[in-house]
Amino acid sequence: MIAQGWKCGECGFVSIGLFPPDRCPKCRADRSSFTGGTEWKFPEEELDSIIKACWKVSYGLYIVASRNGDRINGQICNTLFQITSDPPRIAIGINHNNLTHEFIEASGVFAASILGKEDHRIVRRFGYRSGRDFDKFKGVDVIFGRTGCPILAGCIGYIECTIIPELTVDAGTHSIFVGDLVGGEVFKEDAEPMTYTYYHRTKDSSQA
Repeated sequence: MIAQGWKCGECGFVSIGLFPPDRCPKCRADRSSFTGGTEWKFPEEELDSIIKACWKVSYGLYIVASRNGDRINGQICNTLFQITSDPPRIAIGINHNNLTHEFIEASGVFAASILGKEDHRIVRRFGYRSGRDFDKFKGVDVIFGRTGCPILAGCIGYIECTIIPELTVDAGTHSIFVGDLVGGEVFKEDAEPMTYTYYHRTKDSSQA
């Protein structure tokens, strides 16, 4: 695993990651404007332990969804957290190559459906295939929030946000979107949320 500093030749912005960003978050120059800097690599003998330590960081599992005109799409996301409380803002990490990333950039909005411990089937549907290949929401019961984003009707609850473009961060393979919280509701007060650890511990038994 190699991280590298990529410097924009137009404005001097520096992005750290495996690859340069598609566009400079500061001046919007395209990828060809970036030049690479110093490389840094994990010591090979430490890599396995580092990855295992990352797995011990607690994550929830969510369906993050957005829209682009009349089209909707969603994906599994385990990088979502409240980053400020006043005003309330949510941050999410989405891979540059994902269709959901494209939709969030186009519409400036997203909604996150909070999954419960029984939602293994939903994780498999939204987490293992691209929305470019099939309609993930076909046959799924949804409601639409004030942002127009789809929300799973059977989820524990949801939050929805409008992104703040100037706070978007290129993190290498992913963008970190920060959004103002504009809506949300709890549907199942007593249900326990699905976590990344719980899903991987129980996914095989759930398919039995």
